[in-house]
Amino acid sequence: MSSRELQHYYDRNTALFLRIGSSAGSHAIHRGLWAPGVRNGREAAEHVNTLLAEGIRANVSGTPRLVLDLGCGVGGTLFSLARAFPEARLHGVTISGNQVAIAQQLAQQQGLQARCSFTRGDFEQLRLERRADAIVAVESLVHVARPERFLATCREHLAPGGVVLIVDDFLAYPVPNGAHAMQRTIDRFRAGWRVPGLCTLETLEAAAAAVGFQRLYARDLSSLIRTSRPRDRLVALVSPPVRLLGLARRPFWANVVGGHALNRAIRKGWIRYRLLALGRPEAGPGMPGGTPPPPGEDPGTPDTDRRP
Repeated sequence: MSSRELQHYYDRNTALFLRIGSSAGSHAIHRGLWAPGVRNGREAAEHVNTLLAEGIRANVSGTPRLVLDLGCGVGGTLFSLARAFPEARLHGVTISGNQVAIAQQLAQQQGLQARCSFTRGDFEQLRLERRADAIVAVESLVHVARPERFLATCREHLAPGGVVLIVDDFLAYPVPNGAHAMQRTIDRFRAGWRVPGLCTLETLEAAAAAVGFQRLYARDLSSLIRTSRPRDRLVALVSPPVRLLGLARRPFWANVVGGHALNRAIRKGWIRYRLLALGRPEAGPGMPGGTPPPPGEDPGTPDTDRRP
C-alpha cells in the first residue's frame, strides 16, 4: 500500500473509527487493554497510555522535553502523555490531514495547543529539527511496508538517553508451510486493516539492532485484549457473507473482515499484541540493560515465549 492510499484510507474512515472504536471520549483509535482493575472502555483505552508513560519514566533520565508520537491518530495518546508530563512538549505525526485537523481542534478544546502540535506526513520520510527524548508508536508500525525505514527514522529523531516504545501486532512465528488456515487468516487481516508491515518480534528486533538500537524489554499484552465482546460476535457472524458477496473491497467491510481475522488470530495464538522498548546504546551507564516499567497493575507477561 502506498502512502497516498493509506492517507486516503484514514482520511475517509477516521470519523467512523472514532464512532465505533473510540471509548467514551478517550479519542483513542487503538484497542483497549483490560488489565486488573480496569472497569470500563475508557480505562481500557487509557491503559496503553499508562504503560507508555511508565516506560518513559523508567528509561528517560529526568523529565522528557519532547515526546514524538509516530502515527498519532487524532491525538488521544498524545493528550494523555501531555497530562502525565506537564512540562513536556509533544508532537504527533499522521498521514491523514483529517486526523491533523481533528487533533488540533481537540488540543484547543483541552487547552493543550501550546504544548501539543501535529504534522501531516509520512513518518518513514520524516525530517524534524529537534530530537525527541521519547518516541511512541501505537498500532502504526504495521502500516509501513518497510519496518527498517521506520526504525531508521526513529533512530534519526531520538536523543541520546531516549526510548522508543512500540505497541503493535506481531506474528507469533513465521507461517509454516501447509498452514493454510493460518495463512488465510493472516492474509485477511493484512488486507482488511492495511498492515503490510506485520512481522515477527524477532524480525523487528533484528532490524532495530541493524540501525543501532538496543532492546530494553518486551511485554506480551495479548491476554489483556477482549476478543469475544457482543460486537466481536456480531462481526464473526457477518464476516463470511461479506466475503462471499465481494463487499470486502469496500473500506468499511474490509475493516470488518480484517478485524474478525485479527480476533481469530489472537485467540489461536498466531498474532500477539506486544509492547517493545528500544534504546540507544550510547545513552550512558546502565541504559543498554534497560529498566522495565515499575510494578503495579499487571502490564502483561514478560515476552519470553517465542515458539509456536
